[in-house]
Amino acid sequence: MRRRHILLVMFALCAIPALAQPVLAQDVRVRLYTASEPKAVTVTAREGQFRWRACATCPEHLETKLIVNSEQGVGAGGEKEVLITGNYQLTPATGPAFAASFPLHIEKKADGLLITVAMPLEEYVAGVLAAESGDFRNVESLKAMAVAARTYAVRFQGQHSAAGFDFCDSTHCQVVRWNAVDARMRSAVTATRGEILWYRGAPASTFYHQNCGGTTEAAREAWPGMNEQPYLRVLADNFCVSAGGLKWESSISVGEIDKALRASGIEPPRGWNTLEAERRTASGRAQRVRLSGGNSPRYTMSASSFRFAVGRALGWNKIRSDLYEVRRSGAQIVFTGRGAGHGVGLCQAGAEEMAREGKSYREILDFYYPETRTGPTQEWKWQSRFSERFELLSTQPDADARILSIADRILEENENALGWKLPFRVKLQVFPTLDRYRDETGQPGWVAASTRVHTIRLQPLAALRAQGALESTLKHELYHLLVEVRAKAGTPTWFREGLVLYLSNPNAVDAPAAGLSDKEMEDVLLHSNRHDWLEKAYASARRRVGGLIARYGKEKVFSWLSTGIPREVSGGSGGAQGLPPNH
Repeated sequence: MRRRHILLVMFALCAIPALAQPVLAQDVRVRLYTASEPKAVTVTAREGQFRWRACATCPEHLETKLIVNSEQGVGAGGEKEVLITGNYQLTPATGPAFAASFPLHIEKKADGLLITVAMPLEEYVAGVLAAESGDFRNVESLKAMAVAARTYAVRFQGQHSAAGFDFCDSTHCQVVRWNAVDARMRSAVTATRGEILWYRGAPASTFYHQNCGGTTEAAREAWPGMNEQPYLRVLADNFCVSAGGLKWESSISVGEIDKALRASGIEPPRGWNTLEAERRTASGRAQRVRLSGGNSPRYTMSASSFRFAVGRALGWNKIRSDLYEVRRSGAQIVFTGRGAGHGVGLCQAGAEEMAREGKSYREILDFYYPETRTGPTQEWKWQSRFSERFELLSTQPDADARILSIADRILEENENALGWKLPFRVKLQVFPTLDRYRDETGQPGWVAASTRVHTIRLQPLAALRAQGALESTLKHELYHLLVEVRAKAGTPTWFREGLVLYLSNPNAVDAPAAGLSDKEMEDVLLHSNRHDWLEKAYASARRRVGGLIARYGKEKVFSWLSTGIPREVSGGSGGAQGLPPNH
């Protein structure tokens, strides 16, 4: 179970610099057939035999053909998973075949097969070029795209780490076409091998799109929750204009739009008949649209949500971008627009035009990602340092190694306070930048650390020290591990969290305000991402456990971890307040 420690002082996130350049793992793990998860595949040897095993330590088998079926299990013995090495071809029941000699992993899931492959980064970049830039005609624009795709892979590696791979092969990450890589693409990858874009010591977020329509978009406008990226800003793109700017027009009936919105779970007012762009971004793109008429005078929603709903139901060519004007024509809504895609970062149409006019790939990158610089990746992995009780995982282990002695001391203090011992070595994973921490853990910036199994994942040490939170964060997370080791299955989250908060600061004075009920605390802690409600739940849990200890004593309350909370105690309330909808 994952745990997280919330900083009670909000971080000034933009003011904390990146501490070190993240480094590049040798391979990336990519999910195949993301859009249409197969239920059965056939693996055949391309030459000789391939090897497979049911687990990393299981006996190895040689085979020329293996049929994998999600209903019957994987492999000859119906195993849940199989690992394959050698030169093979993977053929699904429907869809293209995949031929390679990269390590392959197939796992049985409820609805089909999860298929992932571990491959060198440069091979991945070549596959991305085949999908994302297959119609490019100029060498320099292909090189620019190779750098952008490689940088994206370095910057967002681990995007699906919770599911066991780095990237999917769909538009959610970068589309990949393994069977369409040609000599031009391999040449562009080779010419830029190991080269990425950096911004202030960290890989840049190199978003790209098909056509900006003459004006790129700022990242913060396209995705309001994204941190400020000064190099992803509004730019007038005359190169895209020279290439035509992709003008388009589309007519969609009110009924079709209404049906598409409802299919996406959006409930516009019944009988609406007018659509307007209520608010626009600085680039001129629709940011919010308004539907009016019918039984409601005004209904607004984000333009991107509107476009995605229409695209999923009616096709992505109906509304190709948010850069459009809209008018009513009888029962039809007419969109007249320019460009295709979100408009952030590199415009592929403009990059092609720049290359046609003789610009180099570095000039193209400088134009679309201003203030970034090109530079080599580093051959790296997470590196380890050890103490008696801890393993440190860090991209800069020499600088971060000082945390080991601090952690050793705090763990000893925690164990002495409880009389309990941790039976395993703890991993401390220190991330080099706040962005990388957020991307790989999925935690927001106000969560200082999160624990998964035996690994405590921490924000950069400088960030924690700047807030005076390093030792308190370690103390909190180590108490969590001690509590979880003794906790009986089914012990409520609010009890475990409240006990950890009490142990971390037993002399804290609780606020007098009424807290949440046990059920409300459990609901918020398990399902909410709202900072204000999480803080309220943690405070309520701390107050509830403190009250139990005052009434029953530490020894008895602590014993409930392993025996369970008595029925007469559970279900109590600190004064239920009721939760807001969609908390």
